[in-house]
Amino acid sequence: MGKLELMKKFMNTFVGNGFHLKMRASENTLQVHTIEIMQKVDETCPIKDIPIGDHFLHLIATNQMGMEASIVCNWSQGLLENLLEHYKMAKEAGLNEISMFKNPLTNDMNNWMIASRNHRQVDTMRPAQ
Repeated sequence: MGKLELMKKFMNTFVGNGFHLKMRASENTLQVHTIEIMQKVDETCPIKDIPIGDHFLHLIATNQMGMEASIVCNWSQGLLENLLEHYKMAKEAGLNEISMFKNPLTNDMNNWMIASRNHRQVDTMRPAQ
């Protein structure tokens, strides 16, 4: 499967369907609610490291305070495949959230740690009696 097909599958997987993608960096958490596939058509594009004609992702996410962030991503095919595989494993385990943690030891935007959980479990936990 090519990168564009992976992007389409990623977009359709992580928008709606009751499954959540969260991105965590430092002390900030963003929950992705919109994913768009965009194409670089000229040099005015903010992503400089891809050639004209290539595709990239535009994510819109909200933080804990309700503020929106617009994120432009040129994620590798490997990262997209990894996220889709983690989604499959999380769904099979009955979970509904994947969190991506930016690796603090590198500036590589394709270097993330990925964890999954069921956020409904946290919402319904009660103190032991």
